[in-house]
Amino acid sequence: MRLNIITTALLAVSLVAAADNSEIMAEAKTAFTEGRYTRAVELWQNLAMDGVTAAQFELAKAYSLGQGVQQDPLQAAYWLEQAASSSSDFAELAAARRDIEQGAARLKAEQSSSAATAMPAATPSGPAPLNNNSELQLGTSNPAAALAAAQSSAQSQSDANAAAERSADKAAVNTPVANSSVSTVDIGAASFDEGMRAFNRQNYAEALAQWLPLAQNGHLDAQFNVAALYANGHGVAVDFTEAANWFAAAAEQGMAGAQYHLATMFANGRGVSKDDAQAVYWYSQAAAQQHMLAQYNLGYMYANGRGVARDERAALNWFEKAAAQGDVDAQFIVANRYSDGRGTQVDVAQAASWLQLASAQNHSRAAYQLGLLYRDGKGVSKNDDTAFKLFLKAAEQGLAAAQREVGAGYLQGRGVRANTSRAKEWLERAAAQQDGDASYYLGMLLQQSDRQEDLSRAVELFELAASQGSVNAQYQLGLSYADGIGVAVDEAQAFNWFEAAAKQGLAIAQYSTALRLANGTGTAQDDAAAVSWYQQAAAQGEVYAMYNLGFMYANGRGVPQDEQQAVYWYQKVAETGDADAQFNMGLRFETGRGVKQNDQQAAYWYQLAAAQQHSRALAHLGWLYEKGYGVPQDEAQALSLYQRSIDAKVPRALTALGMFYKNGRLVRADDKKAVELFSQAAEQGYATAQYNLGWMYENGRGVGRDLIKARDYYQLAAAQDEPLAKAQLHRLLNP
Repeated sequence: MRLNIITTALLAVSLVAAADNSEIMAEAKTAFTEGRYTRAVELWQNLAMDGVTAAQFELAKAYSLGQGVQQDPLQAAYWLEQAASSSSDFAELAAARRDIEQGAARLKAEQSSSAATAMPAATPSGPAPLNNNSELQLGTSNPAAALAAAQSSAQSQSDANAAAERSADKAAVNTPVANSSVSTVDIGAASFDEGMRAFNRQNYAEALAQWLPLAQNGHLDAQFNVAALYANGHGVAVDFTEAANWFAAAAEQGMAGAQYHLATMFANGRGVSKDDAQAVYWYSQAAAQQHMLAQYNLGYMYANGRGVARDERAALNWFEKAAAQGDVDAQFIVANRYSDGRGTQVDVAQAASWLQLASAQNHSRAAYQLGLLYRDGKGVSKNDDTAFKLFLKAAEQGLAAAQREVGAGYLQGRGVRANTSRAKEWLERAAAQQDGDASYYLGMLLQQSDRQEDLSRAVELFELAASQGSVNAQYQLGLSYADGIGVAVDEAQAFNWFEAAAKQGLAIAQYSTALRLANGTGTAQDDAAAVSWYQQAAAQGEVYAMYNLGFMYANGRGVPQDEQQAVYWYQKVAETGDADAQFNMGLRFETGRGVKQNDQQAAYWYQLAAAQQHSRALAHLGWLYEKGYGVPQDEAQALSLYQRSIDAKVPRALTALGMFYKNGRLVRADDKKAVELFSQAAEQGYATAQYNLGWMYENGRGVGRDLIKARDYYQLAAAQDEPLAKAQLHRLLNP
């Protein structure tokens, strides 16, 4: 775990592009549930430093209960205060307070029952003394100071006890004098090694007694160790001001570890006044001595413009130095910067190299992101097998995004043999961590079931994903409510979800929203709003939206009627190969509606649609061939096209085909067939068919002779100004 606020904050910031806070919280929850308390605390610490209230609550509870960290009611109280300052969840606040009170009570009871026992050993995140001249190493046995785990109680100390703010390039620090309340041995009897033996026996007071005189006399390692004892409160009350002074004394003698810890104290305002410029100075001193964490934090300061002008190139330089020394978090950050082009040109191959190094150190997100590169063939050769192995590695560490990819791999047979049950298993794991995309994919998988409980659960999963902003889940919810799949039909809910997805820019959702506004389905009818959504979907190439937008312009719905705009949109759709739009274009060129009349263009578009067996296009194309409009006259071709279009029941084509049978032209004469065809067209109000049907009744062709019916059909046609019908009607009525 990182040992100071600056580094922890940097880690949280650097992961923003790869994982949102909810995903990291879910990962921490899983780790805690599985008993990996230290890992959970590490993740919460990262987010808590970044101001995430939920993580601050969890960190407070962890310190209260001593899970993953040494039990510390003061730390618990600090984090609870931080969380409470930005939370309105009073129930959670009350629950956290109860946990803290119980933890404090247990700690008090334990202390009272073992008052004579030695002080506990240093926690993994607190400083332990140096052994002779060896430099502090990071790990569970190191003394890297209480700058990470220590509470911020130093902020409540009086100004008299606080160190003066440093303004010079290297501030002068007075060597501390012995605290009169601390027992020490004479300088002549003081022994560094004896202090180490006392420390290892957890006799911190004796260790301090041995080291303090040496520190006063300029002993470098003793100065550092005294600072560590004050920072951790070992053998003495926690006193960050004293710790800062002793770190400063060692730092001025050139100790990189002391320079690093002094820098963190300036960066965080612990024991000294907060001073980013001084922090940068001391980080720079330590970084120049190849102190890895100092290099890392110096990168953070440049990246965020703290104590120096913001400089992405300098930030990358320092991150890269730490990464080259093996710092896994720095390797991950450097990879992201090469990927994003921050401080350098985009270089995905370099990003992949750094991700390889971080992944080799079991950095789960590095493995996941490297898997994405192999999956997509970016910076590396595309390799689904390698991608799957990397996803699996990260997934087994509990990373929800990787679990989702493993599930997708099994589902699609990508990098592994397809296995639906294994896919479901991994998607379930990711969904259990509230992963929105995994919940969506799992919901889609469950929707293939016929079981009502699976369909209902699919809706629940879609709702989870939709609440996290998954646009696909929002659209799928709209379909579920519209069609009653896994939930009762609710048109208003359907509209709301379609609209939510539409607002995120999903073209098909914009089309669905427009369609419902145009028809008043689940919402008030609003043509103007419908046109607006159609336009947005059409701009993204949504074919149905283009077509309907043409319809709205053609009919003046939501916009002023504009035939040219209608043709513009119809033609765009037609050019995509849509048969309906191609037929519509043919019809417009045939009639001259919105375009200049042109039979050749009409025939062109009809032929395209007819090639897709569009029945109405077949019928209209037949008419052009029969009359020789825009194409060479060809009655045989016309007859064939009419026969193929009969299901469309186009009145003009039915009537024309009826005439072929009535007159026995290119077919055997068949009056009954002619009457049948005339009747179908006449029922649709087609005047020519009404006239011909009247003629058949008057002459008893294909039907029994019936002058009354003949008169009625003539009257219907005459009402439409059919000239032959008018003449026949006049003759019948005036014998």
